[in-house]
Amino acid sequence: MADKPKKEFPKVPPFIIPGASNHYEEDPPAQAAHVVQPPTSPRKNDNNLSQLGILSSLVSLISVISTGVALISGAWFAYSVLILDSKDNLLFKVIVVGLAYLIGWIFSAFGVRALGNFWLPFVIHLYSWVVLGGIILLQILIMSRLYQQEYHLSNYVKYLSLFGAGMIALVGLHLLLVEHDLKLFGILILLTSLGHFYLIVYHYVFATDVIYELVWGDLIFFFVTTTVSLLMLAHFGMLKGLRNFMDRTFTPVDNPFVSTE
Repeated sequence: MADKPKKEFPKVPPFIIPGASNHYEEDPPAQAAHVVQPPTSPRKNDNNLSQLGILSSLVSLISVISTGVALISGAWFAYSVLILDSKDNLLFKVIVVGLAYLIGWIFSAFGVRALGNFWLPFVIHLYSWVVLGGIILLQILIMSRLYQQEYHLSNYVKYLSLFGAGMIALVGLHLLLVEHDLKLFGILILLTSLGHFYLIVYHYVFATDVIYELVWGDLIFFFVTTTVSLLMLAHFGMLKGLRNFMDRTFTPVDNPFVSTE
């Protein structure tokens, strides 16, 4: 007769009897040992900070010198055109002055936006006031030339071009600074434009020996300067796209020259 199969008992956890030793009690979970890490040597971080400081100082020095050279040479160029009536190699001079300004602008943008230099924004802010003073002085000189009515169409184009170049330089410096307002600058340019308008009224109403056909030159220059100043006061956000582009280009996160570690 075949042996009956043994019944398999259900697998249940063992009963725990108080006061008795329980050999089936689960062992306590092993706890991870605390490993003491040796202190990190600050030599690498100090070395990175030292290199970053040297790079920031070098970039700031190049930007200040290049932008200053561009402003001085640009002022001399405007003086030679308006006062000395220079006509030689104007295109080549414009290229050289523009290149000097571009180099200073690029290094300034890198120093302010990417490296976060502390004192460079103050220098750029000072440069912006210097450029504004040059623009107002340029307006006065052009107003004087228009009042004398001793200019040709080519000279008039030069006058408008010089004013436009000055405004481009001012807007470029404005974009370098994170928080900078052009409203006060616009007010000063507008006041100078209103002075030009009052001079136009006096010239073409009360003065004698006037070439009245040249009034359009005065009016066009007045409307150009007034429109520019009103745009600076209105703050329509026309430069927002350029600011966003600069933020994306010179952000420290994506900058290969600056280590974020």
